[in-house]
Amino acid sequence: MVKCRYIRSTSPSSGTEVSSLSQSAPQPFDLDRFFDYAVDMLCIADVAGYFRRVNHSFERVLGDTQEELLSRPFVEFVHPDDRLETVAQTRRLSTGQLCLAFENRYRSKDGSYRHLAWTCYPDAESGLLYAVARDVTEERLRQSRLDAVTGIANRTAWDQELRGEWRRSVRLGLPVAIGLLDVDGFHAYNQAVGRLAGDGGLRQIAGALKTGLRREGDLIARLAGGTFGVLFAGGLDAAAALAQCDRLRATVEHLGITYQGRHGGSHHVTVSGGAAARIPGRNESPDVLADAARHALQLAKAGGGNRRGVALP
Repeated sequence: MVKCRYIRSTSPSSGTEVSSLSQSAPQPFDLDRFFDYAVDMLCIADVAGYFRRVNHSFERVLGDTQEELLSRPFVEFVHPDDRLETVAQTRRLSTGQLCLAFENRYRSKDGSYRHLAWTCYPDAESGLLYAVARDVTEERLRQSRLDAVTGIANRTAWDQELRGEWRRSVRLGLPVAIGLLDVDGFHAYNQAVGRLAGDGGLRQIAGALKTGLRREGDLIARLAGGTFGVLFAGGLDAAAALAQCDRLRATVEHLGITYQGRHGGSHHVTVSGGAAARIPGRNESPDVLADAARHALQLAKAGGGNRRGVALP
């Protein structure tokens, strides 16, 4: 701790009293406290594959005691799919190479796995590895539910949310409503403009659809290619869900995205939509609702595109 004391003195020019700050000689830092109190996971390991020391954050994140972590090779705590790369990273560190960005999964005391992001510095003289790990599990879980191209929810998130809404509606006896929107002629559009520009168009469409969701709790997700799904909250019936889909269809049309076809002529990017709603039975799967929405979308496509399909009960 740095101790400070104040000395009162008189300014020779003005005669007024001023305060000056004087510091005593600095005391040695308690690096053990710095190590143990750090929020990040700090450790010292060796190239033989054992932890020599870990701080309290390891116990907080993983649940194992420090004694348990030090008693076994650290690779035994690593997810089986990540062990080969972890061993390879340790070998590279043993040659003096820095490790500035490496991720693997560590098993927690409860059997679950935590995603850890590592930075590690080897000391050639001692053969020790000084490392910092950050728990990025929640961040990775969020990323696993996002579409890499558009940044909106992906198929995984859609399936999870639909199953949850289905179970809730079984309990409450309320309808579940979904909509499907598909870019008309998506394959031809991608071929004409190229993948990079096509992805840019998808981002525009996804942004417009997300902005167009005016009801709290509604979810838009990219399911595949140019297909988007909407999960409507609040127990909408089929007609109301179809109206919402038609409004979103018009939102995309108003973006005014155009492209030149491979055989000439200007084309306007549009989407077609279909919706379905159903009060779920206790022994039914959400697949019956998804099948109904796909059929509704097919009806819209068969009509020439930029249309809405019949909402099926």
